[in-house]
Amino acid sequence: MKAAFLGGVVLLTLFTACKKSSSSQGNTISGDSATVTVINGYGSGTYKVGDTVQVWSNAIADNSVFDSWTGFAGLLQNNGEWHNTFIMPAQDVTVTANQKALTGFSLAYEKIKGVNILKNVYYYFPANQKGVVFLLHGTGGSAFNLVTNLDWMQMIRDLVASNYAIVVTEAEEVSLNTDLDGDGKIRWHYTPLDSATNVDYGNIKAIRDTFYTRGYTNSSIPDFSVGMSNGGAFSSSLSYLYKFKTGVSYCAQGIQLIFNSSTVPFQFCMAKYDNSTEVGTAGNATALNNSQLLTGRGICSKYFSNDRSPVYPQRFARMSGISLASSAALYNELKAGHWLDARNYLTATSDSIQPVLVANPSTYPTFNGLTPAQGLFAMNQIDIMYAAHQFYSDLDKTTIKFLDSQCN
Repeated sequence: MKAAFLGGVVLLTLFTACKKSSSSQGNTISGDSATVTVINGYGSGTYKVGDTVQVWSNAIADNSVFDSWTGFAGLLQNNGEWHNTFIMPAQDVTVTANQKALTGFSLAYEKIKGVNILKNVYYYFPANQKGVVFLLHGTGGSAFNLVTNLDWMQMIRDLVASNYAIVVTEAEEVSLNTDLDGDGKIRWHYTPLDSATNVDYGNIKAIRDTFYTRGYTNSSIPDFSVGMSNGGAFSSSLSYLYKFKTGVSYCAQGIQLIFNSSTVPFQFCMAKYDNSTEVGTAGNATALNNSQLLTGRGICSKYFSNDRSPVYPQRFARMSGISLASSAALYNELKAGHWLDARNYLTATSDSIQPVLVANPSTYPTFNGLTPAQGLFAMNQIDIMYAAHQFYSDLDKTTIKFLDSQCN
């Protein structure tokens, strides 16, 4: 089972809501608690008035996307997100999670000539596309890793449902499996900020030009970038260099010098408990400062900091192949191992949990029975719920709204 947990690192999750509902649904209560009922999802229970309540949709099928919450939708942070929060009012609340079918699509794969070598590229171009979104992996990642990650694929399906084209490629160091600059890491290079001398920028241009030549898209259709970690920082420089319509960074503060002069709208989606040595608390503060640098110059920017979320027994069934019963068993093993506090929040990231699970197979039989891909997924979900350093799908619709209209 060791292979099942290789590479599982930190992630994150949610937000807090403060909207009041104007709905008349539900029974007003006389005590200090009220009941939440979640249909087609999770989070049902009794809560104190004023508590922050978290709700989740059922697992979203590969041929569907999350649509919206109905019922007390006005209470919610954003009723388009599959994971949501609200402040418990003094009345019973019923909300329903709604999914909708996604017209069938598949990502094409081929090797496309970059500046020097053939590059791994996954792509999809719908008719009448709104724009082309370049999705950018983090340090040590790859194009393949990105398109096989459940949360990234949920983002891809949400983008396709919103009629965006998708392009996924990878850093030159990844394609060559070589640390070209000797920094000890395989990743995108931000500098020099020049497409002629920086092969990573040159590769993006070469791939885009190939799609122009084929007629899949054209220069009148806007480009966007969404990146995670090192890919998030690269998103800030890439969107600036090529004057994309917008850029988005998950778990990276971006390049500060760029934000001193950039006119490209940019959104930051950070992790409250990010434990990356290159981000963390200081990086979150810098990201907020960079966002404020833009808004201070009249350029649209948004900043989000996701918080922890509790583990619920059905969480791991988000992945096809992990049943509800297996997911509940995984939850129970975490609970019995004292990895959850009294409110079911994780007390550690996967970096601490993984070695213990592997070293004690009899105590954690369900975890150790997962396939390598399922094991990595489980570790990723643990880190997402801890609000650590990892890509998460909890702000998909918020991000797409930013691509659609920026601050309008």
